[in-house]
Amino acid sequence: MRLHRNENPYGCSLLVQESLSIHDGFAQRPGPIPQALLQAVGRHIGRPASDLYLTNTPFELLERVLRVCAEPGDSVIAYTPHTPQFTQAARNAGLSVLAAPRVGGKVTATQALRLRSATANTIFLGTPNDPTGDVASPLEVLTLLRSGATVIVDEMYAEFTEKGLGILVGEFPSFISLRSFAPWAGLWGIPVSYAVAAHETVARIDDVWPQAGLTAASRIAAGASLDDAALLLNRVKHMRLERARLYRRLRKLNFVQPVPSHGPFMLCEVTRGEPERIVELMGEEGVLIHWCEEDGLSTHLRISVGTPQHTDMLMTVMCRIAVRL
Repeated sequence: MRLHRNENPYGCSLLVQESLSIHDGFAQRPGPIPQALLQAVGRHIGRPASDLYLTNTPFELLERVLRVCAEPGDSVIAYTPHTPQFTQAARNAGLSVLAAPRVGGKVTATQALRLRSATANTIFLGTPNDPTGDVASPLEVLTLLRSGATVIVDEMYAEFTEKGLGILVGEFPSFISLRSFAPWAGLWGIPVSYAVAAHETVARIDDVWPQAGLTAASRIAAGASLDDAALLLNRVKHMRLERARLYRRLRKLNFVQPVPSHGPFMLCEVTRGEPERIVELMGEEGVLIHWCEEDGLSTHLRISVGTPQHTDMLMTVMCRIAVRL
């Protein structure tokens, strides 16, 4: 049972599978992204197509945005903890990373603004953040933007919370939101990612990396997912309900302390035993969970939200291993 990679337990839409099965153009080189697809994504988030830049993987998107927003040798300020993929993307772009710790598990503007300089004017944060699950206050993000900094927000899991921050794109040209179809549409295997930004920023990225690299499979999967968005977002609703149930169940255990989350996962502090040992024992029982050592949280585990059946099985196994800690 895979509860370690933030994968959608319901999978992708059947429309995706059907559309891929009848497509006969996979031997053709991809051309420019169809305007109809850009407009469909825009309708999904309430932004014009000119504010969108589509590409394949979230990592590819992040690296391109970083390269456009900062010069090699500059620094990027990043709220911690964050995923190791961000550090790698910054390194690939020739940037060093300055850490701005969350205070009490929350983003506070002062932590990043005290690190600003002429060569450190780009700020990165996740909301909902992986692995902590917290969301950034719009007021704190506004404070960052009003300082004149460029703010890149990873909103990969935006569909799992109440409201995203994409509305700020229309007010601040220095705001960039990074999104993905992977979590909500079940498309980790056929990645479709996009940036939401002022059209001037989109044009700058497009000048260097034209929007022609999105694979045929990704284009088909994105279009089919948007056609079936009502079903997929209803699944997200079920996952949000199951997230609350998972939290309540985990609180009853005597060796982990769950942290309330706005993402499709739950961060848990280990209060008895060793995290590595817990992961090992769970793996022996056929349940995969994530140890957050590489995320800078060596005493924590991250458990993905699954179906109700997944939660029941998870709890059965966790109760069984408790006596071995």
